[in-house]
Amino acid sequence: MNPESTNDTRGWWPLRKNRRKLLRAGTAAAAAVTLIPMIAACGSPTADTGQIDSSLSGNEIADLTEQAFDWGLNIAGFYELRHLYTQQDGPAFHGLNRLQPQLELFNAKTSRVATTVNASTLYSGGMFDLSKDPIVVETPAVTDGRYWSVQAGDQYADWFFKAGSQFSGNAPQRYLLIGPDWHGKLPAGFTGTQIVRAPSDSFVLSARIAVTSRTDADMAAARAVVLGIGAVPLSQWTAAGGHIPALDQQPKVKGDYRSFPRMDQITDIAKSMTALDYLHLLSLALNDPTLTRKADSAKEIQTLNGLARLGLKPGAIFDPDKIDADRRAKIDEGFTRARTNARNAFTATQIDMNGWRLQSDLFADPLDYRAKAGADDVAWGTPVPYQSHTIAYLFTDSGGRDLDGSHRYTLTFDTGTLPPTTEFWELPIYDSAGYFIDNPINRYSVTSGQFASGAYTVTDGKLTFYLQPDPPTDPDQKRNWLPTPPKDHFQLAARFYGPTSGLLDGTYPMAKAVRTD
Repeated sequence: MNPESTNDTRGWWPLRKNRRKLLRAGTAAAAAVTLIPMIAACGSPTADTGQIDSSLSGNEIADLTEQAFDWGLNIAGFYELRHLYTQQDGPAFHGLNRLQPQLELFNAKTSRVATTVNASTLYSGGMFDLSKDPIVVETPAVTDGRYWSVQAGDQYADWFFKAGSQFSGNAPQRYLLIGPDWHGKLPAGFTGTQIVRAPSDSFVLSARIAVTSRTDADMAAARAVVLGIGAVPLSQWTAAGGHIPALDQQPKVKGDYRSFPRMDQITDIAKSMTALDYLHLLSLALNDPTLTRKADSAKEIQTLNGLARLGLKPGAIFDPDKIDADRRAKIDEGFTRARTNARNAFTATQIDMNGWRLQSDLFADPLDYRAKAGADDVAWGTPVPYQSHTIAYLFTDSGGRDLDGSHRYTLTFDTGTLPPTTEFWELPIYDSAGYFIDNPINRYSVTSGQFASGAYTVTDGKLTFYLQPDPPTDPDQKRNWLPTPPKDHFQLAARFYGPTSGLLDGTYPMAKAVRTD
């Protein structure tokens, strides 16, 4: 993403998949993994070519491919996204160890790469590598009560660092993130609570800043916060006199990680990644010394011992060109089966919240690789941390029928029992592919911030939203209009930032979509 552009079409966070069938399996949000230095094609040592064990039967190859999908999907996804943001020339490039602020809300014209994004926060994010230097993170004072957060996660979607209005308050803050094996002299003045040891040498950092009324003043205040959040290597912070230099003074360092030509074409891993692409990406990840694995996980060690027979192991790079047609067919078979089985496993972990599908990591089993892969196939870097937010998807109306833009619907809330959050809620709407729906009033969601500012009509204590392709003729209803696609199915993905009990265990009586025609 180009840091100087505020209208970039490649949203930094999160990059979601545009398959409605996958979204039907559930939802998700926010990201993580670690990094892998590239060995140059010339003048540097290269790893041996990974070969599939010749004694494996076709069914064993398919089974191992499925295991590789379950264990490593988030890791492979991270590897590809890091390439997009730190190595691939294009509008998404902004360099390694450098945040990229986004100063406009996502809309139907600027979200054609990122799917199921929200339209209520400004984002900032970046890919970071701790293998040589700790990272200093600084945040400004946020005095107007708006939601903000900065979170960091590793390749297992372990969100090991959280700062923000719901976590650490609104005073100016600074932190030092160090790698798992780093030893060195700490800069003076940092307290113990400001020093965070990351579980992996690589991580993704993501910041969100809420907009409320969307007035010019509100947008300006939100932009000031997102521009005030910074993260740079400790050496750069020290050279600048103990502060983070302005973004235009931070060098754009290009990542030096191993890649292959197809990586430029698989920016959306759900839509354009083949089974051989996947095994190639995972092989590169397994040979990245900055991707710190779980040395104490007996299940992971056992899984990797098995995957070594598929040619996925340290010291060997998987070479798709050396896979014959019969084995390719079995790899494709296992990959296709893996997606279906993972999707079903993830569906089984979701909570029914009055017809909505609620998802977070509260009840997730980190060793359930299959369900985890199903979540990652919907949105990379998931499941989301429940301490931050939960998400609920809706695909059907109160009668169990698919939401269809050729019909009209209402969603009605009692204003005395709106979704119980400490921060804010948002109800975004998407077409069948997970993209925002172009409409004449540029409305892609409804939010608690806009409700508080008086943007919507309330009648007899009821807040009713009208979901239909054409604007209602009644002026009061039009204020509450949420446009739908006239010739497509659609879906909703509610976000609850700072969720309380009912939005964590699924007992909140979420409003149903009622067909009115």
